[in-house]
Amino acid sequence: MFDHLAKRALLRLRRHAVFAAAALGLFALVVVPLAFILVRAVLTQTDGGWTFTAAPILEVVSGGVYWSALLNTLIIGAGATVIATAVGVPLAWLFARTNMPGRSFLERLSTIPIFIPPFVGAIAWILLSAPRIGVFNYPFRHLLGSEPFNVYSLVGISWVIGIYLAPYVMMIVAAALRSMDPSLEEAAQVSGLSRYRTATRITLPLVAPAILSGATLAFVITIGLFGTPVVIGWARQIYFVTSRIYIASQEVPPALATMAVLASYLIALSVLATLLQRWLVRGRSFVTVSGKGFRARPVVLGRSRYVAAGAVWLYCIFTIIAPVAVLIVASLSTYTWSGRFTMENVRFLWADSDVRATLRNSLLISVIAASIATTLGVAISWITQKTRVPGRQLLEYLAVLPVSVPGIAFGVGVALFWLEMPMTIYGTIWIIIFAFIGRFSGYAVRSISASLVQVHPELEESARVSGYGPVRTFLKITLPLIRPSIVASWMLLFSIFITELSMVVLLYTAETRTFSLLSFEMWNTGNFSQVASLSLLQLVVGVVVLQAVQLLWPQKNFQSSV
Repeated sequence: MFDHLAKRALLRLRRHAVFAAAALGLFALVVVPLAFILVRAVLTQTDGGWTFTAAPILEVVSGGVYWSALLNTLIIGAGATVIATAVGVPLAWLFARTNMPGRSFLERLSTIPIFIPPFVGAIAWILLSAPRIGVFNYPFRHLLGSEPFNVYSLVGISWVIGIYLAPYVMMIVAAALRSMDPSLEEAAQVSGLSRYRTATRITLPLVAPAILSGATLAFVITIGLFGTPVVIGWARQIYFVTSRIYIASQEVPPALATMAVLASYLIALSVLATLLQRWLVRGRSFVTVSGKGFRARPVVLGRSRYVAAGAVWLYCIFTIIAPVAVLIVASLSTYTWSGRFTMENVRFLWADSDVRATLRNSLLISVIAASIATTLGVAISWITQKTRVPGRQLLEYLAVLPVSVPGIAFGVGVALFWLEMPMTIYGTIWIIIFAFIGRFSGYAVRSISASLVQVHPELEESARVSGYGPVRTFLKITLPLIRPSIVASWMLLFSIFITELSMVVLLYTAETRTFSLLSFEMWNTGNFSQVASLSLLQLVVGVVVLQAVQLLWPQKNFQSSV
């Protein structure tokens, strides 16, 4: 009896220790940086200590350049969200609900833009649709004497961002469509509604929460992007809030208070978008999944299914094939579209010491950060789903809180926090790693928690009855069952980290420059051919690492919910 009580006490102590460690880590990585943004906006350091001041807020509020930046941010935020939703929702319906030919392959192909760095996409679209050098403008200039496409505009920036964010909306809405009972659609069609009216009157309203969730995510990502708006907008002096944060960070000394106020702008916009999403779905019922089993029957499109497949292929051409093709041609040119080709830009990739150093930094940072963030995600998910530790739901909330905070705003908070700490973290790769972990661990928590919910408790109970302790049960039973979601989470985080620029641009030093930052610096010099070669190398390295992970840990189907 005494041994049994001692084992239970030890188990409870271990659970509380894991909870305390995770809570302490989240407090330092998430809560404190966010708090520093708000505090630093109204406090300034003087010889006498910290004092309250409204000067930074008044400077931003009274500055016309900041209002212009905010307006531009709202315009591209709304524009990119509309484009991403308008493209993503039809894609989701075609993949999840119709008999479109090749839909499984096309669905996998349509998710590739997520793994194309936004900076790379921006460079590619400059080569495709910029005045004078844009490939799409060539035939119009020679035939009509005009150039209808101009990526250097708010519409152009919104387009580029929107088509690359469409897969996020597509995946969220497709998941909702697949889990929805199709009997309501079938009843509508029996009542005489056409396929179009059924989709617009029945299907889309029922998955409205998923659509709004995807749209909100697209908006938050857009207003926090740095690379794409700067690369395209800088040439025409189109500035955004993220641009102004970067400009403030380049002052000597950096205008930290101004950066904090501008970061607060972005946080406020993301909070307002989230509140609007909740208000739009409040008081309405969207329950479509019941205990009754169902088998979804695809909507038969007839001959139009080939038109639909052609439209999806056109999207893939715009987001994958054409951008990669122009990058290849540009990287092999002496200069952009010179008509003369050379291998110098390819040799530059392994001959230049900067390329090797920044690539090594990017791989090191991405692997370490993805591994730690995934491990933290496993710990938090296990605590929230498999224990009854008081406060566990708060732990999950803190982990996913930064998901709704724009990246560059979170980067400001991390910089402000570690600048005040006596520890020598600032100026090392660890400040970038900590920023990545704090900002993106919520992605792992969401994915792994969903997988843990599917593991029936009787599997773990059977292991414990057989004499397994809690640690051995987790390692031998639970962990293998949730391994696919763990590997998928690591791959997603790695793909984000290897291309991240918004936070890195505020946290790097000469020794901790990353590959994305090197591409940004090369773009500043105007050498598009070298930027194209760097972009292709970054894309290839990311794909190779992800393929290697899939070969080492192949994804298998585990029937874990029985």
